[in-house]
Amino acid sequence: MILRQHRRNRPQLTFTSDFHELVQGDLVPGPCVLRYDPLRLLPSRTPLSDHRIAAHLRLHPGASYWEHALVVPKGAPLADLADPTGQGFMLETEFVLPVGCTEIEAWFSCPHGDHAEWDSAFGRNYWLRFPLHDLDIEAAKITHAHESNASVSPASAAVDRLDLALTSVTEVDRLDVRFRFPSMPSVPRRTAALRLLGSGATSKRWASPESGLPIPHGAAVVFDLVYAVGEHEYTDDNQGRWYLAD
Repeated sequence: MILRQHRRNRPQLTFTSDFHELVQGDLVPGPCVLRYDPLRLLPSRTPLSDHRIAAHLRLHPGASYWEHALVVPKGAPLADLADPTGQGFMLETEFVLPVGCTEIEAWFSCPHGDHAEWDSAFGRNYWLRFPLHDLDIEAAKITHAHESNASVSPASAAVDRLDLALTSVTEVDRLDVRFRFPSMPSVPRRTAALRLLGSGATSKRWASPESGLPIPHGAAVVFDLVYAVGEHEYTDDNQGRWYLAD
C-alpha cells in the first residue's frame, strides 16, 4: 500500500526563504492557506519601518486574479527567526480556491521607494499544481529475480525489477520516475520515463517500461515523480517524504 501524505487535507502553499515552493494538502475547493517568508524579498535584518509585500495570484483555468497585501511590521525579528524550512517568521493569509481550479500562478512584489523588488521566478512566475489531484499511484512493486517466471541468465540473476502503475489527469503530457536506494548512498539517483498505456475521457494510464526498471537485488527503493503539463514541470515527492516501493 502506498501511503500518500496529506490526502484530503486542506490545501496550503508555502514559499520558503531558500526559494522552494511547497504545495501541501489536497485540491479541495474553499480556503487555501498562503504562507510566505519575507526574507525572499527583504534583507536579513530587522526592518526599520513597515513593509508591504503584495501577493499576486491567477487561478487557472479562467485566469481569475487575486491580490492581497502582506504586512511585515516594523521591528519584526526576521534574522533571528530565519528558517529555510518555513517554520520561522512567516506571513500568512488565505484565499479561496474556486471549484474547477487546477493550477495556480503566483508572484510577489515589494515597493522600495521609487522602485519595487519582484519575486517572480525571473519573470516567469511560479506555477503550482496539486499532485494528489493529478496523479494516482496504483502500484509500486519490487519483483525479485527469483520470483520471475522468465528464465534469467546468471549475469541477471542478481537484478530485481521495479514495476509501477499510475493514472493521471488527461492534462499530463509526460511522466517520469526518479528512484534511489537509501542503503546505497553512493549509487546515483536514476530517472526513467514512464510509458503511456492509454488515454480516456478523464484520465491517462502509465506504467514502467515493459521489462521493468532494473534495481540491485535486495535493495530498498524510494521514488518521486516528475510530470509535465504544457510547458510547466511539477514534482510529486509525497510532501517531501518520497514514496517507498513495496
